Amino acid sequence: MKSLTTTGVTKEFSGHSVLRGVDLEVPSGSFLAILGASGSGKTTLLRIIAGFERPDGGDVRLGQEVVDDAHHQFVPCEKRRIGYVPQEGALFPHLNVGRNVAFGLARGPHRRGRVQELMELVGLAGLGRRYPHQLSGGQQQRVALARALATEPDFVLLDEPFASLDAALRASVRADVLQVLRLAGTTSILVTHDQDEALSMADLVGVLRHGVIAQLDTPSELYRHPADAELAQFLGESNLVEGVVEQMTATTALGRLPVELWSGSTGGGDAHVMIRPEQLQIGDMASGGVPGTIESYEYFGHDAVVHVRTEGNALGDLVVRITGGAPLTLGERVGLSASGEVVAWPKITPP
Repeated sequence: MKSLTTTGVTKEFSGHSVLRGVDLEVPSGSFLAILGASGSGKTTLLRIIAGFERPDGGDVRLGQEVVDDAHHQFVPCEKRRIGYVPQEGALFPHLNVGRNVAFGLARGPHRRGRVQELMELVGLAGLGRRYPHQLSGGQQQRVALARALATEPDFVLLDEPFASLDAALRASVRADVLQVLRLAGTTSILVTHDQDEALSMADLVGVLRHGVIAQLDTPSELYRHPADAELAQFLGESNLVEGVVEQMTATTALGRLPVELWSGSTGGGDAHVMIRPEQLQIGDMASGGVPGTIESYEYFGHDAVVHVRTEGNALGDLVVRITGGAPLTLGERVGLSASGEVVAWPKITPP
C-alpha cells in the first residue's frame, strides 16, 4: 500500500481555471472522498491522479515517486498501478463478466483462479458467463470494481460510481463496495457530489471548492467544525443565525449558547452562528421560546425534518430535525428553543 500526495495542482481548459492549487495527502490504506458540486473539477483531479490528464502546474506523488511534475517527469497511467472505476462501470458489452474482469490480466495458469477469487470477493460467484446487459446496475458496478482490482493495484479511483443507481439500491451497493475495498486494503479515492455518500463511506473527506481543497478532515470533524459559514451550509443542513460572541458565549434570538469553536478575535464580536437542525427543539406556545409556524413536515420514520417560519425578521425560516418523527400539523404555531454548543465565525461587513 502507498500514500498519495498532490501539491499545488492546477489545470485550465480554454482559459478557464478549474483547479487552482490542489493540495491533498491521502495516507496509505485509507479511503478519501473528494466532495464538490457539479463542475467543481472533481473528475479532472481524479483523471490527473490516474494519468489520463496532465496538470498545468504542481505535482502528483504515489508513495515517494513523483509520477507527474507538470513539466518533465511523467509516468504513464498503465505504469501507476491504479485501478479506475468510471461512472456507470463502462463494461465491454461484447464480453461476458468473466472476460471483463480478466481484461487487464496477463494470460497464464493463474488467470482463471484470479477471476474466480474476485467474483467471490464482490459477491457475484457463478455469474461469470453472463453478459453486462443481463446484470442489474448494482451488479455491473461490482463487476467494474472486480476488474479494477484484478491487477492488485496500489490505488483504486472511483468516479461517481453510484450516480446512476436508484436510491434504494445505492445504499446497499455502497456498503458492498466499501467492504470489498476494506478487504483488498487498497488506498482508495472516491469523487462524489453526494454528501451522504462521502460522509458515510470515507475515512477522510476533502471538499473541493473554487478550485482548491477548502477543508480536508474526518467526516465527523467536517460536520461538527466546518472551516467557514459557506462550508457549514454545504455540508448537511444548518441554520445560520446572527449573534454576538463574548467570552465564548453567543447571544442570539434563540438565546445564549456556549461557543465550542470561534475563529475571530479573542474579545469576540458580531458573528454568524451555526445551529444544526438537531439542536433545535419544538414546543407548544405555552412552553415559551421563539414563536413560529410549521411550514412543511417531511416524515422519514426514524426522524422528521420540519421547516418553521419564525415571527419577526431576526431568524427567518429554520430547519428542525425531530428524532422519532412526532406528528405536527401544517400551520400549527409552535415555540422554538436551542441547546448545545455552537460554532461561530466573525461577521464580515462589506466595505
